[in-house]
Amino acid sequence: MKVLLVDDYRTTTDLLADVACSMGHAVTRAYSGAEALAATGGEGAFELILLDIGLPDINGHELCMRLRASEKYASRRIFSITAHDDLHERFDMSCFDGQLTKPLSLGDFESLLSGKKEAERRDHR
Repeated sequence: MKVLLVDDYRTTTDLLADVACSMGHAVTRAYSGAEALAATGGEGAFELILLDIGLPDINGHELCMRLRASEKYASRRIFSITAHDDLHERFDMSCFDGQLTKPLSLGDFESLLSGKKEAERRDHR
């Protein structure tokens, strides 16, 4: 699966990329909103995007809204990554398919990459 990881904290991004690559996924890293927009503008489309909300240039919510406005990413899986638990009070998070909370559980991340997290979400609706 083609995965885009977007987080300005390089250690987090690089660790998640290593885990995803070890599971056989093709990973692109972006450390800012601008880098993410450049990556998503290329050929093909990412099947899964993880966006940090607290990016230095464009917040992850705004970035998600921009991606959702494009036909290419309107229905792709996009998850937020954040250390804040009050995002629903600050943003309409309905543009995201879900949220991973920092500190990130590698088990949750691996489940998301394998599709198990999606199945759990569908079962509990």
